[in-house]
Amino acid sequence: MSAPVVFKKRAAKPSAAAKPRPASPPSGSSGDSSPDEASGPRVKRRRANVVTASSTQPKRPEAYDATAAPSIAADKSATIEASDDATRQARSYGPQKAAGNVRTITFTDYAPDVCKDYKQTGFCGFGDTCKFLHAREDYKAGWALDKEWETATKGKKLSGTVVASAKRDAKLHDSSDEEDAALLEKIPFACIICKEPYKQPVVTKCGHYFCERCALKRYANKKPDCAACGAGTGGVFNGAKNLKRILDRKAAREKRRREKAKEQGLEVSDEEK
Repeated sequence: MSAPVVFKKRAAKPSAAAKPRPASPPSGSSGDSSPDEASGPRVKRRRANVVTASSTQPKRPEAYDATAAPSIAADKSATIEASDDATRQARSYGPQKAAGNVRTITFTDYAPDVCKDYKQTGFCGFGDTCKFLHAREDYKAGWALDKEWETATKGKKLSGTVVASAKRDAKLHDSSDEEDAALLEKIPFACIICKEPYKQPVVTKCGHYFCERCALKRYANKKPDCAACGAGTGGVFNGAKNLKRILDRKAAREKRRREKAKEQGLEVSDEEK
């Protein structure tokens, strides 16, 4: 049989109230006693003639008076002397090397009131409620046309070419044959591209004539230059309304020349017939 469990009783702690208080010092005190020996209640005394000021408001800086006169006056009798301080030392070190993966593109919108979505794609998500203009015209501004004209005519002598006379029904006289010859000699009787008679002829800015289909086909094949002189056409081909009348005048001139040659007894080649 196991032995019974015995619990040990702890001793009680002494109470603070039962602890005896130290004896109070005698009421009389001598002047030769050291401060270490003094034991007892101390009394806190304030200093005399001490003023302590405190405020909860933050200190604000003084206002600056812009109309006040400056405290330091400049010497009006001093003169300004020439100096090269700005150019004395060279502070320029040449262009800086930019990053190779950064490219800056500047896009200037000269028509901010036009809807870009509708102009580029023909569709706008805002529909009729869009506050921008729904227009797809591609007209050039006046300053752009003037700049192109100045570039095209720079260094060139502008001169007009007479292609028709006001007297359309008048007969050709011998006195005007030389003038017509000088004018019509530069105009070929057929298109120099297709080697066939003109079909819907057009004229370039440089004054050469081609078929409309031939000129547009050549321009579409990335050949914007003129087939006759090599000048840039810029894609501008105007309708040659007076070309047929010019060719008729040239044919009449050649016919008269052949008849005149026959009257003089000269031989006419097969090409001239």
